[in-house]
Amino acid sequence: MKRIFNSLRARIIALVIVFCVLISAIFIGVLNYAYMGYYDELRQRQGSEFARNIVAMYPQLGDFEKLDRADVESLFEKMLLLDPRSAIYLLDSDGRIRAGYTKERSIGSKANVSLGPIRRVLNAPIGQTVYGDDPDFTGQRRLFAVAPLVAASAKAEPAGYVYVLMRPPNTDVASTLMQSYANRSAIAVAVGGTLFSALLVFAVLSLITRPLKRLTDAADAVSADDTHGALSLNMLPPGGDELRSDEIGRLSRAFRAMVMRLREQAHQVKRVDANRREWVANVSHDLRTPLTSLIGHLETIQMRGERMSVEDRVRFLDVAMRNAQHLDRLSSSLFDLARLESDDLPLDKSPAHLGEFLDDFVARFAAVAETRNIALTVEYPPGLPLVSIDAALVERALANLMDNALRYTPSGGAIMLSTTPRDNGVAIAVADSGTGIDATMLAHVFERFFQGSRHREGGGHAGLGLAVVERVAQLHGGRASAANRDSGGAVFELWFPLS
Repeated sequence: MKRIFNSLRARIIALVIVFCVLISAIFIGVLNYAYMGYYDELRQRQGSEFARNIVAMYPQLGDFEKLDRADVESLFEKMLLLDPRSAIYLLDSDGRIRAGYTKERSIGSKANVSLGPIRRVLNAPIGQTVYGDDPDFTGQRRLFAVAPLVAASAKAEPAGYVYVLMRPPNTDVASTLMQSYANRSAIAVAVGGTLFSALLVFAVLSLITRPLKRLTDAADAVSADDTHGALSLNMLPPGGDELRSDEIGRLSRAFRAMVMRLREQAHQVKRVDANRREWVANVSHDLRTPLTSLIGHLETIQMRGERMSVEDRVRFLDVAMRNAQHLDRLSSSLFDLARLESDDLPLDKSPAHLGEFLDDFVARFAAVAETRNIALTVEYPPGLPLVSIDAALVERALANLMDNALRYTPSGGAIMLSTTPRDNGVAIAVADSGTGIDATMLAHVFERFFQGSRHREGGGHAGLGLAVVERVAQLHGGRASAANRDSGGAVFELWFPLS
């Protein structure tokens, strides 16, 4: 039983049934109250007509001096043959009982009747029910009817009253209700309405809670997933719920989108973790190889000392220097990325003209390009808007791109740096005439630790140089992109917003 009521649908249905039963009970109670009120009103109206008929048929009842009490009581007894529980009393103008007949008790247990209720009945509007004294049962109020008696002298005030007391029958309320076809019909309607309402609520709740249960089961399956993030699409509820235009449909679509995002994020985490493991291995290798070579050459110089020729000493020191520079570039890339990953990295921004910025930047690489017979050009349109940048960071990112371009551009090739306004911002492009980028790697070249990026950057960076480029663009609210040129070579672009 406790497990059943753990269901939202079961609790709502039980609540609706209790509510319907309560409404039905109130309805039946109000019906009984209204029925009894109407029944008493009808009886009082009929009793008043009966009392008026008595007065009309026996006008001598108002002359108390000539009244024979035994004859009057015998007359009243005959009138009550059809309703023996009722009683008829003859009252004078003060409410004293002059004669009467009742089978309940002997007349005289109470000598008089209050005139207040009698006057209210005679003056009350139609539809108002009044209860008066029962002479035979002290302290009890009964339904009654009354008609005034007029004396022979025709005084303005009534000489007395014919007081008809209508005692209730010896039946309970349930029996009284069930004796009426209208009451039986109303009770049947109330019970049937309760059952119909419960069935209708059950059907409606089934339509509503069935997709919710499917979503709950799917959520439980995702929560209990032990595949380490490899969420299966079989965990999702049927697609039919997503076609609905109501809140259930919106919830189903949102749940599916959430699971798809979790699935993609899980795959991304696995991919990044695999790249990280490979990167750690690559960095270890890249550190170990030049470090081993550096130590070996230095040990050789130390061991041979004066016996080494000047030419050999210079050659060994040159190799050691190149290995040391390789280690310096690698450590610089690691430090740059770690620093840029900080959430509270302050940016020293200032407005800059990117065209003039590129002119100054290219001058640093002019000698290297000339040595390798590579043409360096800068292009930018007039009237270029100013952009707020951290010049040192942007220069670091461009240096990484220039290193790649110089490495992959053959002798006799060209590297062009350009800047153009676009999309409410300014873009810097670095295009080379080298071998380009493998199409399968274009979407991943900016991912840190990515092996293809590492091959593109060459030794000394371990796949971090392009990650640094993208992070610099992101810190400025911009973006980085890469593509292959139709004429050959690759083009890398940094876009910075004007605001």
